[in-house]
Amino acid sequence: MTISIKNFEAVAHISVAVMVDGQHSDKAFEAFFRKNHFLSETDKAFIVEWVNYIIRNWRLLSEIYNRAELGKHTDFMKIAGIAWIITGNTLPVWPVFKRIKSETIQSLHDELTKNRAIEHSVPDWIDKLGAAELGERWPHILKALNREPAQVLRVNTLKITKEQLKSQLDQKDVTTELCTNAPDGLVIKKKLNVFHLPEFKEGLFEMQDASSQMTGQFANPQPGMRVIDACAGNGGKTLHLAALMQNKGRIIALDLYPSKLETLKKRVRRAGISIIEPRPIESTKVIKRLYDSADLVLLDVPCSGLGVLKRNPEIKWRLQPSDFENLLKTQEDLLNRYSRMTKSGGRLVYCTCSIMPSENMLQVRKFLERQPEKFELTEELSISPEDGFDGFYMASLKRIG
Repeated sequence: MTISIKNFEAVAHISVAVMVDGQHSDKAFEAFFRKNHFLSETDKAFIVEWVNYIIRNWRLLSEIYNRAELGKHTDFMKIAGIAWIITGNTLPVWPVFKRIKSETIQSLHDELTKNRAIEHSVPDWIDKLGAAELGERWPHILKALNREPAQVLRVNTLKITKEQLKSQLDQKDVTTELCTNAPDGLVIKKKLNVFHLPEFKEGLFEMQDASSQMTGQFANPQPGMRVIDACAGNGGKTLHLAALMQNKGRIIALDLYPSKLETLKKRVRRAGISIIEPRPIESTKVIKRLYDSADLVLLDVPCSGLGVLKRNPEIKWRLQPSDFENLLKTQEDLLNRYSRMTKSGGRLVYCTCSIMPSENMLQVRKFLERQPEKFELTEELSISPEDGFDGFYMASLKRIG
């Protein structure tokens, strides 16, 4: 493999932006590539892959760096060099790598990876939480969470069929395969930036992991329904609900952050959807006015995100134990208040992108115990990251009173 010092420098630069400056990786990539628009798609793919590797394996890499005594202050070029060595590559003979001895790095790697939390690069508190909540399944799940994620498209069935889009992309050497987990999904075989494709700009697809797509299928909205997406965010699931409803009915997309709903509006226009009404939650009155009104309420609550670490690895470096405890309280509060938007006979679908029972089935059980005469659990589904995609949980609750 021919490698460039410029690409290594880019990897180091973006890694600093994320790990030191606290930028979200998507924003850091976007800013860097906008400034360096002359880079080839091959160079961009290299940079994205290795920045993500560093973020995902940060604890292991930094432990090796410190044990090897490569400097008081972290040099991210050297961190990139360590990553290059432990993945089986030969380190380039560049001055910046002069002090790095491959044999020493490999020896430290072999020693440090005897510790599970270091091997899979998670803080000790997350390792302990996972072991406490998931028991003997945790080591296998933890290993799966540290793998590179699949790149999955959700076909916009309002504009094109899955087979038609697959054929169009195949003609452009964008090789995909049908996603067995998600009926509207295509898995890209060789990763690339798909956002420059005309098919994306025409609204023929969105990027959405298979597990996230399964949430829409699980919710099973029908054409003509009145649906409330209570924590819509940027609207990935909202758009899928609209497509499943064949753009017939009404979806009210709620969120606390107007900026996210502005992003949703752009995506709605691109997708050619007319039934979504973004509505910011400016006060508690917005929710109260919607009590007893929805055939279906989708409650995709704020959560730890511990099911999507392979896709968003920086979460594990920013989430704190106090954050986790606060999220549990928020989930409980939202279940209590937002469930009231479900009309009698309607359904509430609670979901998270977490794998922790305390955020998932235990949260639902507590909710049902508080009001056994109002809701009943009809179905629930847990998706493990071991299955190849993100970790998700979803529960369908029917309002009976």
